[in-house]
Amino acid sequence: MSFSFESERIIARPFELGDESDLFEYQSDERVVRYIPWPNRTRVQVHEALLKSMGATKFSENEDHLDFVWQLKESGKVIGQSNIGLVAKEHRHGEIGWVLNPAYSGQGYATEVTRALISYAFTTFELHRISAYIDQRNGASIKVAKRLGMRLEASYKENELFKGEWVSGNLYAILNSEWK
Repeated sequence: MSFSFESERIIARPFELGDESDLFEYQSDERVVRYIPWPNRTRVQVHEALLKSMGATKFSENEDHLDFVWQLKESGKVIGQSNIGLVAKEHRHGEIGWVLNPAYSGQGYATEVTRALISYAFTTFELHRISAYIDQRNGASIKVAKRLGMRLEASYKENELFKGEWVSGNLYAILNSEWK
């Protein structure tokens, strides 16, 4: 089964081999990966990650996840990506994340696509709850979560040793009943 969804300006679809150059453009950028658990990737690492993402095709058991690229409808260019993971099947809890090529920031793409992803996930997978864990230094992603109506549920102080430093994180969430 192939998973995909659309927003006004974006087609969110599974990764394809032809996406590699567009992915390398931002996955190799230190600014992009600052709050993400990957290094700024080499071409080889982008290719390996691409193959892994292409294999993310199940969403039925705990820790399953789906990865989507954000392809501009107008030009076909891939400008970012999203994922949704099944945290707890029994509790119908999913967790989302997003990454945007900084050349396209400030244009509302992250909010637009993530809004579509949340609607898609609540409808397609009948989730009860969707959360997002965000590094407290990542102001852009915090703004996206707030624009989407996700509420701050928890703040963790220095709860994670991340890339050699103790960092603090926020947990944002929204329930299906709140989304509707």
